Amino acid sequence: MLLSRVAENLYWMSRYVERAENLARLLHVGFYLELDAAELAREGGNGPVDSLLTIFACRDAYAAGGGTGERDEILRFLTFDRQNPQSVLRLVASARENARGTQETVSAEAWSHVNRLYLFLSGPRAQRRFRASPSRFFDAVKRACILFGGLIDSTLPRTETFHFLQVGRYLERVDQMSRVLLSKSPALSPAGPGNGALSMGLVHWTSLLRSCSAYEAYLRSHHDRIDPVSVVRYLVLDPDFPRSVRFGIARCRESLHEVSGGDADEFRSEAERRLGRLDSDLRYLDVDEIFERGLPTFLTGVQDACGRIGEEIHHAYFAS
Repeated sequence: MLLSRVAENLYWMSRYVERAENLARLLHVGFYLELDAAELAREGGNGPVDSLLTIFACRDAYAAGGGTGERDEILRFLTFDRQNPQSVLRLVASARENARGTQETVSAEAWSHVNRLYLFLSGPRAQRRFRASPSRFFDAVKRACILFGGLIDSTLPRTETFHFLQVGRYLERVDQMSRVLLSKSPALSPAGPGNGALSMGLVHWTSLLRSCSAYEAYLRSHHDRIDPVSVVRYLVLDPDFPRSVRFGIARCRESLHEVSGGDADEFRSEAERRLGRLDSDLRYLDVDEIFERGLPTFLTGVQDACGRIGEEIHHAYFAS
């Protein structure tokens, strides 16, 4: 059995890397969207980059620092600001600190990779690459975070170490997916702007799919038909797409079950019970029911569930 401190470090290391990857991807897509379709993409005066302050819950911190709302200023705040715990640099730094305390459990390749990524982001070369091409810079950071996940998958045996990393990775992924969808929910309503302005809707839905690395996979399965109901169904309920809410909850439940070592039909913690209930709800839920409940209400419920599951994981495995 892993020490609770080590297990907690693994869990949070994985969450921080996953969050940094999501942020880098959203910055990459948002930067392009503001360049290519600025007038079309704006919602209520807030552009795609500005909306990330809400998704990552750091708008108050940005305002407290005297932020003016300029796009380039927000990009730097979300990328390099050491006072912002949700910036890419701070997230990678937090992952590195957690990895430092678990070097004896993760592979040397994984530790070396997250350490090099932190050193790169902290140095002048990252600043130069950012100034030269923010798009290429964010794409490089995204790929580096994905590579970390690949190193974990390919170098670790399927022991408790691996499964705590998986729990953190997928719980964070589900939480971030629900936040992104919630920020786009006005445009994703069947009665939203997509019905009255086709080009507006296509920009919203296409950018959303690209933000989740789902655009090509979605088009292959839906034959070039993009509409809000199908987008929500794919990103929430698809059992095979690795970034869907249902897929993430199922993987999180499986890994937590491997950690607990219980029988297939039992749960040994409140976190397992909540994950099992949410997994069952998503398995039998129809997308029409989501819109009947109200998409924002449903997504807020998913976020709340993720928060409670995280608390129960802490109580069950990290508090001792």
